[in-house]
Amino acid sequence: MADETVTFRVETFSEFMRFRNLADEHVVLKDLLNRLEFEDIFYDIGANVGTYTCFAACRLKERNVIGFEPEPRNAAQLRENLAQNGLKADIFEIALSNTNGTIKLTLAGEDAGEGKHSITTGDSEETIDVETAKGDTFIESHKIPAPSVVKIDVEGAELLVLRGMKETLRDHCRLVYIEIHPHKIEEYGGTPAEVYSLLEEIGFNLEDLGHRGDQYFIRATSKNPRSQQQ
Repeated sequence: MADETVTFRVETFSEFMRFRNLADEHVVLKDLLNRLEFEDIFYDIGANVGTYTCFAACRLKERNVIGFEPEPRNAAQLRENLAQNGLKADIFEIALSNTNGTIKLTLAGEDAGEGKHSITTGDSEETIDVETAKGDTFIESHKIPAPSVVKIDVEGAELLVLRGMKETLRDHCRLVYIEIHPHKIEEYGGTPAEVYSLLEEIGFNLEDLGHRGDQYFIRATSKNPRSQQQ
């Protein structure tokens, strides 16, 4: 992919097919890799088992990649995939959101990397408690570098993530890739239009990169000269 080669550990046929097809995200991943620059700091928010994390780490060649994945099985397999490829990245088992605290993560499916887990305040037999944090405060409290490029795929919670790191995105980030889940985002009290509005409010131009069923991908490019120089 974009002149980078990564191998992934798989345990089931469905996992094998998911990686083989890259979940129909070839266009987005290739675009991101082609736009990454050596000095970039890349955040993979909703890192899953590490498709974007591993390819970005391979491209950047340094410890400039940070992944956020709250589901323990996914996070463990993400670390294994990094190690298998001799790559380095910092991984935080936390859900970035618009609040600091704890919330329940509803689990779906048995395969690692299934990508259908979701944050919810409702009751479910298959839930785990996960820590949530606003990106702006997490970056400051953990003294980690602010991102210049971000990918967000959080199964409908994308607006919450954006609200929690508005200042960071406005002041430091030049590119944001987001997978929009139109129906799931409503479960979190938001709409796709609010995602667009927030990004435009903090100085981004938006472009559609393609669709997968009713989900679609956008690339947001900062108009802020300071962000472009990060």
